[in-house]
Amino acid sequence: MKRFNTPVVHHLAITAVTLAVLTACGGGGDGGGSSLGGAGVGLSAPSDQVVSAPVSDPTAKAPDDGVPNAANNAVAAVDRSARPMELPDTVWPSNYKLWFRPDAALKTFVGRGDVEIEVLKPVDAIVVAAHNLNFARGRTTLRKVSNPSEAIALIPTPQTLGDFVQLRLNDGQIAKGKYLLHMEWDGKIQFSDAEYCPPAEVARNPFCSAATGIFKVGLSTPEGVSSDAIVTQGETNYARQWFPGWDEPAFRHTFEISAEVPGDWKTVSNGAQIEATKLPDGYQRVAFEKTPSMPMYLTFFGGGKFDILADKFKNPLDGSEMPLRWFTPPGRSDWAKFAMEWTKVSMDYYYNYTGIPLPFKKFDTVAANDSYNNKPNTGFGGMENWGSIFEFADSVLTKPGDTPTLYSVTVVTHEVAHQWFGDLVTLDWWDNVWLNESFARWFERRTTIKFHPEYYSFSDYVLDKHNVIVADLKNTAVPVQRNLNDAGSFGFISPSIFVYNKGSHVLETIQNYIGEEAMQKGLRIYLKDYAFGNVTPSRLWSSLEKASNGKKVSEIGDSLIRQTGIPLLTVDAQCAGNSTYVNITQEAFPNQNLYPASTWTIPVTLAYGDSMEQRRTFVMSGNSTQIELPGCTAVLAGPTGQDYYVSNYSAPSWSALLAKAQNFAGNKPLLLNIERDAFRLLSVGRITQAQYDQIKGVLNLPAPLLAKTQVSEQKMAAVATGAEKEEYPHALRFQGSLKLRENEKR
Repeated sequence: MKRFNTPVVHHLAITAVTLAVLTACGGGGDGGGSSLGGAGVGLSAPSDQVVSAPVSDPTAKAPDDGVPNAANNAVAAVDRSARPMELPDTVWPSNYKLWFRPDAALKTFVGRGDVEIEVLKPVDAIVVAAHNLNFARGRTTLRKVSNPSEAIALIPTPQTLGDFVQLRLNDGQIAKGKYLLHMEWDGKIQFSDAEYCPPAEVARNPFCSAATGIFKVGLSTPEGVSSDAIVTQGETNYARQWFPGWDEPAFRHTFEISAEVPGDWKTVSNGAQIEATKLPDGYQRVAFEKTPSMPMYLTFFGGGKFDILADKFKNPLDGSEMPLRWFTPPGRSDWAKFAMEWTKVSMDYYYNYTGIPLPFKKFDTVAANDSYNNKPNTGFGGMENWGSIFEFADSVLTKPGDTPTLYSVTVVTHEVAHQWFGDLVTLDWWDNVWLNESFARWFERRTTIKFHPEYYSFSDYVLDKHNVIVADLKNTAVPVQRNLNDAGSFGFISPSIFVYNKGSHVLETIQNYIGEEAMQKGLRIYLKDYAFGNVTPSRLWSSLEKASNGKKVSEIGDSLIRQTGIPLLTVDAQCAGNSTYVNITQEAFPNQNLYPASTWTIPVTLAYGDSMEQRRTFVMSGNSTQIELPGCTAVLAGPTGQDYYVSNYSAPSWSALLAKAQNFAGNKPLLLNIERDAFRLLSVGRITQAQYDQIKGVLNLPAPLLAKTQVSEQKMAAVATGAEKEEYPHALRFQGSLKLRENEKR
């Protein structure tokens, strides 16, 4: 998900009789008598989506996924599963047939679902997540796959303030086996009340938002004519306001989505649309292809009087073509032309980088907006729903003749990156959301630098790193990977600068250590091994270590994501004979951290030699180390300027380094980083004003860079005094209280 910037478990083998019953049980309820829709059930999934379900009983058998073919044996052997945190691991869904229908006023909706599940051992109840949903009385039933003609009544019993519902028999336990679970419910369409977030609630919870579950948005023509539409938002666990189910990322299953909506609407979902049938009451029944195996929070539906800009994307891997569409407010399809071209460029980059095509027949982006901009902070600017990205049109569409904004550039490539990093492979639990967001931010920056340097450069990335450093030294700093406990729904990753931005700089630091080729190779291993499954930091580090011949990625990565603050390296280089002996000490940069770190495991690269072109890289994990270099030479730590540490030097080493400054004259990001490091050191009294002025004078930064540093300083000062809001507002919320994660290797 992109923050808003202000200025597989296979399907169960089911008989033909069962399929007929599954279709038949879609009728009834307030939503009309039509079936769940969809053309054919198609219950076989691609063999590369095998995911083994973790079980609490070591003797219990995981859901029967079938035998992978020989070509995928190596991949199938990889454990891609994760243990659920809140929901029991005794019941696993495999396929969901979902139907819903909004009322004419777009205030409420009715829904129903049929879910193929496997109960791994006898349970007292089937537990599903649901929030503000009312289960239809007498309409929740269970059917054994082995005896689908008999419907077993279940009693929905709300638990824990209504976020979870136990589906119980009237007596006894639900036996182990394969079942078809049928549920019906009704719920509320958010933003249907003007005062959903009244001032008192906003004061209590500044992240109050109704952009959750199913919510109403406005579609406004350039002339100001408005109409209402509906879209959905599931991250983190807000899909439970749309339909009851298994909304933790540990559960990946397929979805067949259908709906009945006004007949003049255009509709979009994760899969390609396969049905649009006019109904006698002026509505239409629409249905969509089965999705790949994915977590519930990535499900999406959008409907309204959209215009569509259509194009095609040519797959660089095999030459095939995929339809692309941008859904826009009426009269604004031309406003999506830049976004469409940038979508194609971004997809081409990610296809080539990953070597993995997306598992869809089409790719859509939905841009809806306008008349609801007066609502409280929605909490996000874009969402990476798999195969159907959602954006807020006011922020991403460009009026013909206008210049696209930086945000409209970065949000597109950010959400496209998520289609692989977050969707194809998904975090195991929300304290690892950085595995989604840091990657999307990292790729967002690198693709923008590559294709649109007029918007963003590596010098900008250096400035961003130093903005992160300032935040990382405060008492509000949090680790990139947090062990979340009872944070509730109020900004549980706030400040999000760490999950998004610091994490991206950690990735950059690791790439500088192992090299771009090894980084790409390692990420390809990561995506292939854990496709349609769950990822953890240890799984990421292991993939990168495989690609880099066993370099110490795990120790480095964990050190940087699990601690607050930043290392301060002090370099003292002394010549003796025909060698330079470099003494390096490590300490925490002076900070206000509540739980400060003292040492890190960090990769250090030294530049040295007559032209400062030679390199020596090593890993430093202690408080001090000594390196011997050939010849008498000046030494520079971190020649890319992008590594996540601050460098200081003894007075003689500063002098020797500055004497070589002409060798870096063409490397503006590096010059800027040396100046910013010096500015940081000045702020804590590690160098004098005279030293800083000398450093700044020798480096002789170009005027545009100096102007950018001044703007950055002014902005950080304004944020520190409260005169200006943080540039990285909260992006993710969580419904309820988060449990403390067990201390296990992930």
